[in-house]
Amino acid sequence: MSTVFVQVGQCGNQIGHSLCKKVAKDDNVKRSHSFVAPDGTFRAVAIDSEPKVLHKVTHGQPYRKCSIISGKRGRGTNWAMGYHGLKKSGDDKLLDSSIEAIRKEVERCSSFSGLILLHSLSGGTGSGLGSRLCEALRDEYQLGHLMSCAFVPHASGESPLQHYNSLLTLSHLQRFCDCIVLTHNDDVLNLVEKKKGSERVSFSHLNEHIAASLGGILLPTDSLMPKSGHSIGQEPWEMIRSVCPMPSLKFVQLKHLSRSKVSWEGLMSQMLLTLKKYNAKNKPFYSLANLMVARGDGTASFQHSAKVLEEKIKTAYNPVPWNPYPVDIWTASNNTVGQKNSASVTIATNSTSVVEYLDVVLQRSKVMYDAGAYLHWYWKYGATKDDFEEAFSDVEAVVNSYNEAIKSG
Repeated sequence: MSTVFVQVGQCGNQIGHSLCKKVAKDDNVKRSHSFVAPDGTFRAVAIDSEPKVLHKVTHGQPYRKCSIISGKRGRGTNWAMGYHGLKKSGDDKLLDSSIEAIRKEVERCSSFSGLILLHSLSGGTGSGLGSRLCEALRDEYQLGHLMSCAFVPHASGESPLQHYNSLLTLSHLQRFCDCIVLTHNDDVLNLVEKKKGSERVSFSHLNEHIAASLGGILLPTDSLMPKSGHSIGQEPWEMIRSVCPMPSLKFVQLKHLSRSKVSWEGLMSQMLLTLKKYNAKNKPFYSLANLMVARGDGTASFQHSAKVLEEKIKTAYNPVPWNPYPVDIWTASNNTVGQKNSASVTIATNSTSVVEYLDVVLQRSKVMYDAGAYLHWYWKYGATKDDFEEAFSDVEAVVNSYNEAIKSG
């Protein structure tokens, strides 16, 4: 089972570059050809509206040249520009070229299982072209899985258009993807700053942490290893089965910690210290389902701690009463997402905490929309009033579904 990564925009390509290095370290990936082709190239298509970042992240890395797709001009941090393209300037082949490159990469897979998109919610290319690609790829590969790994902009603001861009993108992801893994830049920054102490934090530090978190759930595990001893790369899709119980409830968030292991209990306790358990009104968040992946269990010590760790997760993540098995656990003997001789814990949770973020996007977008702020930039590049009305409706429906899921118990 082979998976193809689709890196879209500056953010998606930088994190894809970091993830590629994690993948290259995993011998099980190399043997199974799940993320890496037999010739050693990364099963990925790197796409951006400008060549600068693409050249930097793919230079000297195992990407196929024909799978690096570049436009001629940026998308101005505007969802509409990314979604509809730049037909007036002659740079309107980016979408078609991207789909063709993805098709060729899929055809190289002996047993294609799905696509994973890496992209930002706020950038013009990551949000707009990312949305358009989700739509096109869902139509093209109806039997394959489609996962989005989407990166949430800093709350302090990268652009005055970021809430509109996020709203429109979230709507498309909800419609066309099987799972949306959300990573909040602010949360990652806070974690890395605490870890680095007085050391200056760079973008590469943030990208490294995000790649390690994604690798924690995507890379091969012993738990899903067939008797043949060769991974078939089913981890991404088994994760969806485990933590996304319903089509209307498919937002997943990650927590990850890797360090020299003192004990599994100690590693878990340290990671949970930064877990936010209550919303602004001091009401508890609930988790619908959780997956824990423990890597670095070379001495098979994890099983002695498994029950204790499962109870820690239940206590911290407050599972809904209607799910009798709210925690799945996978293990791997090697920690390929961390330093040598280290251990890591990654938790993927489908939690009502996502509602807090979705509410912010809805409220801030609605205030601007009702005031008519910045809308001319969207009308100029092909967006319509219907696009916004549908996006508001879609995201509001997600919020309502999560609120109803709590009442179901």
